Amino acid sequence: MTHASGVERRLPALDGLRGMMTLLVVVSHFFGELPHGLRAVMFGWVAVDMFFVMSGYLIGKLILERKDHANFFQVFYVRRCLRIIPPYALVTVLVWCLVEMLPAWTDTPVQFPLWSYLSFTQTFFMIDQASIGAHWLAPTWTLAVEEHFYLIIPAVLVFTPLRRLTGWLIGAGLVAIILRALLAGTRPSAEYASLVLLPARADILVLGLLGAVAMVRGGVDWARWMIWLRASPLVALVAVGALQMLSPTLFPVFSPTLVAAGCAGYLLAIVHGAPEARVYHSPILRFLGTNSYCIYLTHMPVLGLMHGGLLGAAPDLATPVQGLVSLAALPVTLLVGWGLTKSLEEPAMDYGRRWRWSDVMIKRAQLHSASRLRGLVTK
Repeated sequence: MTHASGVERRLPALDGLRGMMTLLVVVSHFFGELPHGLRAVMFGWVAVDMFFVMSGYLIGKLILERKDHANFFQVFYVRRCLRIIPPYALVTVLVWCLVEMLPAWTDTPVQFPLWSYLSFTQTFFMIDQASIGAHWLAPTWTLAVEEHFYLIIPAVLVFTPLRRLTGWLIGAGLVAIILRALLAGTRPSAEYASLVLLPARADILVLGLLGAVAMVRGGVDWARWMIWLRASPLVALVAVGALQMLSPTLFPVFSPTLVAAGCAGYLLAIVHGAPEARVYHSPILRFLGTNSYCIYLTHMPVLGLMHGGLLGAAPDLATPVQGLVSLAALPVTLLVGWGLTKSLEEPAMDYGRRWRWSDVMIKRAQLHSASRLRGLVTK
């Protein structure tokens, strides 16, 4: 471990934005994506895309700002593992065992092996079985996509010269769109592949990364573009609606890109102090944001356990009593998520901060180019 270099920065508005997205996911799963659910509140998919865009932006900015520290890879991966793995492993093991013990409550069409969840390979089982698997563990596919992203993107950003990075990222985004086009309308397993594989979702993360590149490179007159950034969610929503009406076949191919573009524009507007950012300074939203990871991990099993324990069946909204149970599950979810954050996630993150950024700096991209040049001269 080495001494600190620089001060970790955190934007309160982004905590609030993360909290809003967490609330959208929970409401969608509790009241929308159920038998007899309310389709009007099924906005969880938009929130998931915003989570991906935020991950691309925040992780990309972190890497670009810290990549020249001599111990970058060690610190990055140690902190990522301690940030993600402890709560994930605990919840996954407990929930997987509960699914095995309580099949009538979980409405599980297919149960994947525990090791697949722990190794973040459950997405390949989802594709093979054309099934989301255990509903209580279904949200973990997004974490698998992000873990695969974390494995690849540090090396890409560290060893690619900044002047070439934008082109490489745009190329990766285009590949994702082409891949979705090739998979569209073939067979159910292909539809799952277009949803849960990183190569087919890369354009969403790339849009966040491009925002990070623009921030780090500088030279952008953000005030000039502010009105367009603030309007981007509305433009994206109109474009997605028009696409769905005019060409349902192309909707699954291009709608993720359009939604992510709106999310990226809105995120950059919030970062640069758009008036909407004040909303996300709300203590409630910031509470949801700082506890979002553990709330996300536990909200589905909490809902299932409450419906199963009180009503003896999987969650539904066919009766008023079922609706009341779903409402009661909201504060329980927040309490469980907060408790897990305080007891496990935050202590693990505090321990991870013992690995500090080195004061020794290395220009890796320049060294990489120099080594290639020496190789050509030698030949």
